Amino acid sequence: MGPNDHWLLFRLRKGDKGACRELVRRHHAGVYAYLRRLARSSDLAEDLTQETYAQAWTHVRGLRQCASLRAWLLTIARNEYLQWLRRRREEQGPTDGLEGRASPDPSAEKTLLASERAGRLRSAVSRLEPELQECVSLHYFQDLSLREVSEVLAVPRGTVKSRLNRALGELRAQIAEDRSHEQRRAGRATA
Repeated sequence: MGPNDHWLLFRLRKGDKGACRELVRRHHAGVYAYLRRLARSSDLAEDLTQETYAQAWTHVRGLRQCASLRAWLLTIARNEYLQWLRRRREEQGPTDGLEGRASPDPSAEKTLLASERAGRLRSAVSRLEPELQECVSLHYFQDLSLREVSEVLAVPRGTVKSRLNRALGELRAQIAEDRSHEQRRAGRATA
């Protein structure tokens, strides 16, 4: 945990509401984005984000050691999502998990290409096993270190590395297969 996190955690433990606002200011966008990818719903992500901060505020005094406040918040967010998912499964059945992101670009042509790539990546990531999707989301979309991902998922760092390597291999294979399929389809259309 960096010096800023230590100071903020000290203030949070003292019940400083200004520190709570600072925690939200620093991490709201990342927590919301993570939950948005998991839940695939803006409304649900917003609800879960609010619940994440409510839980954080309730339990901050008991927090002893973590890699970072961001990793701690994402752990809470993940747990809130998993609780929601369990309740939903009991009511309706399972949902799938992760949505990617498209990068903004000022050029219309570049935007279209980026959107196509993001769509391919989103499609490929959504076909991964949930545990691989989660590793990809935390490490690549949330920019968490291996240590932080390990902490959020409560698995050893070696497991995180293994899952990421497996996910990347599967993504490469899926994207290559998709391209090949598109090329065959395009060849048939011109013939």
